Amino acid sequence: MADNYDHDALIELCNQIDLLTYASESIDFEKRGSNEYAAHCPLHTDNTPSLMITESKNLFYCHSCHVGGNLINWMMSFEGLSFQQAVGKIGRLTGTDVSNLKQCDALKFYKTMRDILQEHKEKEFNRKILDDSVFEQFDDEIPQEWLDEGISEDAMKRFNIRVDKKRNRIVYPVYDNQFRLIGFKGRTRYQNFKKMGIKKYMNYSKIGTTDYFAGMKENYKRIKANGKAIIFEGIKSVMKAFDWGYDYTIAAETSCLNDDQIRILIQMQVKEVMIAFDSDVTLKSIRNSTELLCKFTNVYVIKDRRSKKDRLLGEKEAPVDQGREVFEKLLQERRKL
Repeated sequence: MADNYDHDALIELCNQIDLLTYASESIDFEKRGSNEYAAHCPLHTDNTPSLMITESKNLFYCHSCHVGGNLINWMMSFEGLSFQQAVGKIGRLTGTDVSNLKQCDALKFYKTMRDILQEHKEKEFNRKILDDSVFEQFDDEIPQEWLDEGISEDAMKRFNIRVDKKRNRIVYPVYDNQFRLIGFKGRTRYQNFKKMGIKKYMNYSKIGTTDYFAGMKENYKRIKANGKAIIFEGIKSVMKAFDWGYDYTIAAETSCLNDDQIRILIQMQVKEVMIAFDSDVTLKSIRNSTELLCKFTNVYVIKDRRSKKDRLLGEKEAPVDQGREVFEKLLQERRKL
């Protein structure tokens, strides 16, 4: 598998061989400009040469069938080799033992985190850090409908729930991974929001990537002290669980953990992560999004029972929606990934 090899080392390996010289052994290329060479692509009828090699980059691309890449991609596309066969052939041509190019999990993690941090730096500069005074634009009011759902006033106060009467939304703050205020998220209070063409949730300012967890600012110390975290999709579930004494909970704000969120959990050295997404999220989806995380900590899934006749949740419900007793049953029955 490609993932077993150090990506940077593979690029260096490919660059030991001049792609134009290698490709010219089987295909005739003509110079086009100072840096490019063109040929008829053998993968399709190609009346006008569309297969290009950029010599300075040691890469190829066909403008008609859109195959492209480095020497490994060339061997796979034009010689019918598998990925492993292509790497092996380049190893023989360069006298390199390709088994030494395989990377351990620690190195793979380091490089993944390096790339994530670079992407994060590129995205982060657009964010505006807000002053706490912006809370004043919203009413410090407890929404009755959330009280009716069993969320206590204390929990809503803890998580700074407010009301935007102008837009008729329940509002809560969004903090980045350094616990700086970067915006607000609002949930509509209109029951018929779909018919009205209104979004259920809206961000009051540009947030960008979800490189944070809702509720992390409030529950960070308890997560660190317990060495574990329960991750729900939304802040309402976090508050319900908090009322039952589970103060090491956070919300992903989505049904799939991203790389930035996984980085946060690994850096916190959380020893046990429990994924408690809504019942419509498949186990396969959860496994796919936590594959890297599973290499560094214990990951469990809080999921409804497999048998339809034994299920405790509705079609699209969070594990807390049927009350504390049901949630704690599912928590006890959690499965390790």
